[in-house]
Amino acid sequence: MHRYANMKHWKYGAGDSRTVIFKALACEHRIHILEALKYGEQNVSEIASLFSIHPSVVSRHLAILQMAGLVVSRKKGAEVYYRLSSDDVLNLIKDAEKIAKKRNRY
Repeated sequence: MHRYANMKHWKYGAGDSRTVIFKALACEHRIHILEALKYGEQNVSEIASLFSIHPSVVSRHLAILQMAGLVVSRKKGAEVYYRLSSDDVLNLIKDAEKIAKKRNRY
């Protein structure tokens, strides 16, 4: 039981930023959007055309990804361009793929 003793200091609840990140990644569309952004910044229309998703739906997904800190945006005229916040985002997705492949082996 002693190995769990230090867990009582962990903070649980909506304030845990890791939870926000994993919830943002809990949608296949958002993962595909992140993978598309690895090629550089894109606007909503460009992303929507890649996946045949309505731009308003893409905007909602991007807002969730931005709140989680996975993407950042910049405005250029009337357009908003999105890009990955860091290379760590792709590393997280790659690590999830490794775990999934291992799980499927058993």
